[in-house]
Amino acid sequence: MRAVQVPRRNFEGLFDHALRPSGAFARSLRDIGYDPDAPQESYPLTVWRAALGVARRFVCAGQPPELANRTLGRHYVAGFAQTLVGRIFAAAAPLLGTERCLTRLPTYLRAGREDMRMSLEPLGTRDWAVRVVDGDPLPDFVAGVVEAVLRRTRVSPHVEVLERQSEGYVLRVRWEADMAPEPAEEPG
Repeated sequence: MRAVQVPRRNFEGLFDHALRPSGAFARSLRDIGYDPDAPQESYPLTVWRAALGVARRFVCAGQPPELANRTLGRHYVAGFAQTLVGRIFAAAAPLLGTERCLTRLPTYLRAGREDMRMSLEPLGTRDWAVRVVDGDPLPDFVAGVVEAVLRRTRVSPHVEVLERQSEGYVLRVRWEADMAPEPAEEPG
């Protein structure tokens, strides 16, 4: 079985566009195998996880791990929205609406990690269960991603981690309608 690979665009979205590491932060990323000045097409999952660890140390110092991972998930979406594909998505999200964006998340997730599987189940109006099968779970990061994606549809989301297991997790996703557009987030 081939080792899980994470595409360069994941690193570019988070680091090049959102966090913009320099100094000790950039050196620490190089030390774990990610050099923003010499990007590879993909990286082993171990490098992605180590890069997130470096980001937690430099960007989210003092935050509990769950909150730090959620914060990085939101930064990831902010950075992705600055890429060519991300700008198209960011412009389309309010037009698609919350539920359509939510139901497209499994496709978006697989673009970043082919080994992950996501299924969605409506529980009620503006209330969904999201089940993720992931051999190396990081539920709070994905919760932050889901929150940030849904904010692009101009709602106020609430994403809660309901279950944590060694091979996946369950998120509960709810939202309030008609949120005013959020100003562009300044990363870092």
